[in-house]
Amino acid sequence: MSIEVYIINLVIGIVTFIILRWALKKFIKSDKLRIRLTWLGTIILTPLIYVGLIAVFFSILFYQPTRDFDKEKWFADIERRYEMRDDLIESGILKDKNKKEIIDLIGLPDFGTDTTKIWNYDLGTSGAGFGWQFNTLLVTFDNDQVVKVEKQEIVD
Repeated sequence: MSIEVYIINLVIGIVTFIILRWALKKFIKSDKLRIRLTWLGTIILTPLIYVGLIAVFFSILFYQPTRDFDKEKWFADIERRYEMRDDLIESGILKDKNKKEIIDLIGLPDFGTDTTKIWNYDLGTSGAGFGWQFNTLLVTFDNDQVVKVEKQEIVD
């Protein structure tokens, strides 16, 4: 482990110790018991708080907002289409539609034409931790009907 982990745990431990000592002073009158509980609580809570802070940090870092599909927002904010991709896939809105119905609903593909079986829609870029994530929606046709809708994420 790097030295930073020890320093962070030391700081968390000191703060935890001070808070526990102050809180237990109000409820426990026996000095011996209060001191033992303060140390025991500090030893148990410090690593739990550290792991919790790491979990919060990564959940914030990798958070991607989601929203329901809205045709107006789809066309108005191309760079944030990725927020609607899960709803498009999970709800089955595009399933069994023909190419004309797809064009009416989500427009012409950014990549692919009438002659290809797979249409690609650029959904914009989002944060992916310490890099970028390029989001694409792939709509696969068979006999002019949608047979598969999937997301593609490329992390840089």
